[in-house]
Amino acid sequence: MKTLVVSNHNSDLEWLKMTYDHGFSPKNTVIYDRSDVEKDWSHLGKSIRSPNVGENIYDMMRFVVENYDNLPDISVFIKGNLFSRPEDKGGEEYYTTKERFIRALHADYYLPIEKYHDTTSYYVNAGGYIEPSWYQHQAPSKYFKTYAELMSLLFENPINPEYIRFPPGGNYVVPKGNLLKYSRSLYEKLMLYCSHCEVVCAEAYLIERALHAIWTEDFKEKGNHVSTY
Repeated sequence: MKTLVVSNHNSDLEWLKMTYDHGFSPKNTVIYDRSDVEKDWSHLGKSIRSPNVGENIYDMMRFVVENYDNLPDISVFIKGNLFSRPEDKGGEEYYTTKERFIRALHADYYLPIEKYHDTTSYYVNAGGYIEPSWYQHQAPSKYFKTYAELMSLLFENPINPEYIRFPPGGNYVVPKGNLLKYSRSLYEKLMLYCSHCEVVCAEAYLIERALHAIWTEDFKEKGNHVSTY
């Protein structure tokens, strides 16, 4: 069983119909919509109104928390603007290409959904994106300000690498086993961390950069308390 989990802000989602030829339908699509004007997307999937906090990261964590005891075998997490953003006028495919997305829809294994970026990016392996771990977003923060602080809040044995591997945008194919390596409490913490202010907070961008390591490495969780600095 697979579920397509869509986080949407002001995008026209009619394009989701392209997934119908690749194993998806309104029956296994969940849409968290945080658009400025509420729209009924129920003809495309289960439509859930979501607060406009924490970017798509909040919706991803919300899905895991709310479905923790009944997760699908495969969760495909995407943004509603997977191929373009309203401010992009050139028509360039943004987070990934349609060809790579179609391949992801058929994947039954862990897979970041991404594309190769321009020459200013750093690459590893087959072209995956990496970024220096000292990255800090200038948006407001409450719980932590760096990748290292986030990982230290969550885990007993965090690694603070020089570079961080992650897919920009936070689009993923994630098997249930990868999600269940950690408790529901961890995902509740991540929801909390990125929900303290409207629209943009630094925590959401830092969690985006941590998810690849969280789902592919073997970290030991700390206790279930929530910390602040």
